[in-house]
Amino acid sequence: MNTFLKYEFTPSEWETLKTQITEEGNYVGCAVHEIGQICKAYDEEGNCTDLSPKWSVDILWYTEPKADFAQYEVWPEPCGVHTFAGCEWEYLQGYCAKFPDSPFCLIPNGEG
Repeated sequence: MNTFLKYEFTPSEWETLKTQITEEGNYVGCAVHEIGQICKAYDEEGNCTDLSPKWSVDILWYTEPKADFAQYEVWPEPCGVHTFAGCEWEYLQGYCAKFPDSPFCLIPNGEG
């Protein structure tokens, strides 16, 4: 089973941890999408006013996620600024396990 997780690292933390999931320059046991710095707020003209100093990275793990990565997990509302095509469900499952009362996790009961 795949696990889709989102992370934030300082650039040096990411460079160090990346060595745990690469061999000869290729990712092993996962797919990785480096998002980079995310803008967290914009002004009225659309200019970024709050650029995160952290490096955002999405990882789709094909194996058990590496334990050293756990402290860097972040949980933006589904699905954040990026998703792996067709894997939204994997992220939503983890998100709802962590935040079961979130409106993203509530199933309507059909009552009007």
